[in-house]
Amino acid sequence: MKKAMNLLLQRDRSEKELRDRLLGEAYEPEAVQDAINYTSSFGYLDDARFAENYVASFAGKKSRRVMRSELEQKGVDEVLIDRALEAVPEDESDQIRKLLRKKAGAPHKLDDREKRRAAAFLARRGFSGSDVWKAIRTFESEADD
Repeated sequence: MKKAMNLLLQRDRSEKELRDRLLGEAYEPEAVQDAINYTSSFGYLDDARFAENYVASFAGKKSRRVMRSELEQKGVDEVLIDRALEAVPEDESDQIRKLLRKKAGAPHKLDDREKRRAAAFLARRGFSGSDVWKAIRTFESEADD
C-alpha cells in the first residue's frame, strides 16, 4: 500500500497503470488488489478524475482521437473517456489554427518546407490530414486579407 501511495504522490494514474506498475515490481496480485482497493476507498485512485485531468491537460495540444486512444491504452473505461471528452469541442479547427499560429507565427504565405513541417507537427498531435491542410490554406489566406 505504501508503494501505491508513493506512486500516486508522484502523479495521478489510472487503475490499470497502477496495477501494471505494482505487478511489474513483483508484488503479489492479492497485495496489488488490496493496495488498489485501499487507494480507491480514500479517493486517491479515481479513473474518472484521472480522465478529466488528462483531457484538461492536453486539450488544445492533442486531438480528441489521440486523447481517446491514450486513455484507452491507460485502461480507462470508455464511458469515463466519453464523459471527459465532452469538455472538448467536436470541431477542432480553432485548435488547429491556434497551434499553427504558435508554430508558424503570424499568417503568411508558407513555403513548401514550412508547409510540410507544420503539417507534420499537427499530424503528430493526431489531427486529420484534411483538417490540417484546410487550416494551412486558411492560415495562408488570412495573410492575403
